[in-house]
Amino acid sequence: MDDEPPKQTQSYWEAIVSNRSHAKSLQSDGTTSGHNLFEKMATLNINYRINEERHHRCPVCWYCTVRCVCDLMPKNIDRDDLPNVKILLLLHHKEYLNAGNSAKSLIALLPEENIELYVYGKEGDFDRCIDEMMIDQGRHTAILWPGENAVSVEEFISSCCLPATQSNIPKMTKSGGSDNGAVENNYQADKEQTILRIVALDGTYKNAKNMHKTIRRRLHEEDHMMPSCIALHPKSVSQFHRAKKNYGTAIQDNLKANERLDERALRVSTAEACALLLTELGAKECVQEKIIKALLVNNCNRVT
Repeated sequence: MDDEPPKQTQSYWEAIVSNRSHAKSLQSDGTTSGHNLFEKMATLNINYRINEERHHRCPVCWYCTVRCVCDLMPKNIDRDDLPNVKILLLLHHKEYLNAGNSAKSLIALLPEENIELYVYGKEGDFDRCIDEMMIDQGRHTAILWPGENAVSVEEFISSCCLPATQSNIPKMTKSGGSDNGAVENNYQADKEQTILRIVALDGTYKNAKNMHKTIRRRLHEEDHMMPSCIALHPKSVSQFHRAKKNYGTAIQDNLKANERLDERALRVSTAEACALLLTELGAKECVQEKIIKALLVNNCNRVT
């Protein structure tokens, strides 16, 4: 019996043509449009990339296996070194599996209790992100985005009725309680009241801005209050070559509208912004150091 010929896989462009044809069929039947159509198409693209690259791309650093940088990365961050903060990383689907992306380092470094990845465009992920944002009616949630009405970290903490002193912000411990006596209840039982949730939008400036608009529109449709946006004031120059495409460009667009914003924030990437925010919320110095080291490793080894 002759061997069966190897199964032919679609090229990238063949997949695009196929997906566009599928999109037209979805539109023509009148049942799928708008954001739902976007998610269906994005999910097709995500699944295609996963299928095509699963054998030769590291699932952690997203580099091809021969250029994997995982061994060069710093040790994982201990949750005892972190405040009681959970980062909701809303990653645009075009950034998924992109080796040059920096925010993915946060997923590898931070304990799973302190970060969750949502891929914007993947069916179901945006809904799950909104649900998590609106725990406790979103009173302890903020979006790391320097918009026109962005507030400082201190103003956000004050609005949450939490201690303004960084060292007094409750921290997660392995036993589930608080390491400073500020929260006596069990972590699981009291998590809605004690966790600060920070939404980090990761993508090019245009894509991140669209994600922010989609969040605002969805919350308006569901009669929810929009969480506060937080703007940072970094003093150091970014270590990341794509910084001005993301968080930084947002500040540039809003400097004239909000005099409290600082143009120095033009110099940070999403990963750096998260590191700075964690530091302002009481994380130990080693947290920012590890994130910056990971960013440098990722940046220096990126494929040009």
